[in-house]
Amino acid sequence: MSRVLLVTQTARGYGEFRRPWARALYRRYAARYQSVVTTAACRLVAQGASVVMLATRDFVDAAALPAGVDVRWYDEESLKVDPRDLVRLNEHLSSGWWAAAAPELVREGVSLPDLLTQARGLVMQLEVTEPFGVARGVLDEIKPERVVLVSGASTLERLCRLLAEHRGLRVDLAAPAFLGARLYARALRMLQRREERLRLLTFIGFPRRAPAAVGARPVVFVTCRPRHHFVVDPLVEAITAAGVEPHVLATPVDDPELDARIAGLQAAGVRCGRLSDYLSADDARRIARRSRRECRALWRRLTRDGALARALEWEGVPLGSVARPIVRDTVQLTLPVAALFQEAAFRALDALAPRAVVITSNRRYAERALALAARARGVPCLLFSGTLLMGHDRYEFLDVADRLLVIGPHLREGIVREQAVSPSKIAVVGDPRSNAARMVEPARLRAEVVRDLGLAPDRPLVVFVSKYVSRFFTVAEKEAFYRTMAAALPTLPPVNLVVKVHPNELEEFLVGQVRDWGLSAAVMTKSYDVHRLFGAADAAVMVTSMAGIEAMALGCPVIAVQAAGKSYEASMPPYVSEGVVERVTMGDAPALAAALRRMFDDTGARADLVRRGRAFASRYVHPVDGALAERVLATIEDARAALTEEHR
Repeated sequence: MSRVLLVTQTARGYGEFRRPWARALYRRYAARYQSVVTTAACRLVAQGASVVMLATRDFVDAAALPAGVDVRWYDEESLKVDPRDLVRLNEHLSSGWWAAAAPELVREGVSLPDLLTQARGLVMQLEVTEPFGVARGVLDEIKPERVVLVSGASTLERLCRLLAEHRGLRVDLAAPAFLGARLYARALRMLQRREERLRLLTFIGFPRRAPAAVGARPVVFVTCRPRHHFVVDPLVEAITAAGVEPHVLATPVDDPELDARIAGLQAAGVRCGRLSDYLSADDARRIARRSRRECRALWRRLTRDGALARALEWEGVPLGSVARPIVRDTVQLTLPVAALFQEAAFRALDALAPRAVVITSNRRYAERALALAARARGVPCLLFSGTLLMGHDRYEFLDVADRLLVIGPHLREGIVREQAVSPSKIAVVGDPRSNAARMVEPARLRAEVVRDLGLAPDRPLVVFVSKYVSRFFTVAEKEAFYRTMAAALPTLPPVNLVVKVHPNELEEFLVGQVRDWGLSAAVMTKSYDVHRLFGAADAAVMVTSMAGIEAMALGCPVIAVQAAGKSYEASMPPYVSEGVVERVTMGDAPALAAALRRMFDDTGARADLVRRGRAFASRYVHPVDGALAERVLATIEDARAALTEEHR
């Protein structure tokens, strides 16, 4: 009996499609794909093959597969790949070919490719590096005699073909006439290119305002997403109270929620602006035209003599056919964007002359541009990481920052251990996001939340934490999660159910889904402070996420609803396996209702769960304890002194 590896495409790894027609089309396509996969598996089994399938959950109807098919789920296999191997390969594919870069890519000592390390590196990781690692790991383990691709159109299938052919294995297509799969693959590439073009057009066309008046040696805070303000706003308030001037610079992006956050700070008297305010539209157009010419010429040089193709090989496997489109877009579409952000960053720093720059992430263009400009100008840059632990996708925390500020000791210890960073460069300053909620007496906080959200004061309060669709959490799992909660509600006494929308979700889209899944009576909010919700709630229901730690740190018991037989802990804190939360199997509504009743009625069981949860969370979250400004400003001065010493 021959062993055959049957390979499907992967699912879109970064959320659901935004437009209703695209979501509907995707569901139809996924159903069609499932049928094709089932037919292919049945045919192979009928031929006497031993079938192992490398597949994504969205595209397989597991119940319809013939007996004996061994399914290796892509999301689980991705967590088996050594992240250090992924980092090495990703750096090779994302930046190894920059050796041929030209002098025009350097602006005042800053290399423009340095702006792209994280953003474009993440694209390469999701599209090429991770699928390659997964495919190689599965091939190494099962050692098939033949590889069968469903259509051969997706990146995962193409990588499996390259690896199989490199090993001398036969490769076949199960559905060579499956036009839908080819159209889907092409549509995704078009969407990626469209996003890069829109980013350039948005920067050029973003409305400009005269830069706000400059304070005396301000601390500049950079924000790119609304959720960054959960860290930045408390920091701004704290250093203002300490007598230091803050100045907030936001990236130029069309986002009403980010606009509202900026407007709120301005109403409180904080000087704010956009990075694009410092680069006129006319100058931006001129720089973009020049950069596009330079980048087209650079691409011709890179591809002229075959050096790029050779640079995109890995262990003898030619990955150029898969990685080249991403490299081309990086050079031709993204580098001109980087040129605009870097020029604006230099002009902003020269105008503001800050004592320090504080970023909340090192992945986005505005953050990296200002950090790199600060380094060139000798201004200290601090990264305040809102994450609580090392992620599976390893990246350098201190690649552009001089100092790192973290919420708890767990992350600090992990970075020191895994990235050989000096402990002196990492300061544990506590959690500014939850500080305001901690300062309010619980009964008063509960009353305020009830009033703010229009809830019934005499009912228990349950926070239902939504989880966005990703390669680790499918559309089907999300629906099952919501339906489990909907089925449990009728068996409970009347409760206040608040759905906390994830920052990466579209609230208007989720409203329709929630209605269809039976939770139309729930109050939904994306912008309300989740820490106030946790501090006031009787229980929080979620799958597994960082929010679980935040809830436990605030004394809120957690109920984790999880798919049967699936672990979510490979890239998340192990609070389910350590028994500090209640676990319920997805679909078991009676068990969820029983767990909630215990939290409502059994004071002993609730107190015990709260105690264990607080002890677990203390590894990851340290309270601010009223010393936020003191710790941040001391770290700034330490960084300034070190920079002064370096330049002597």
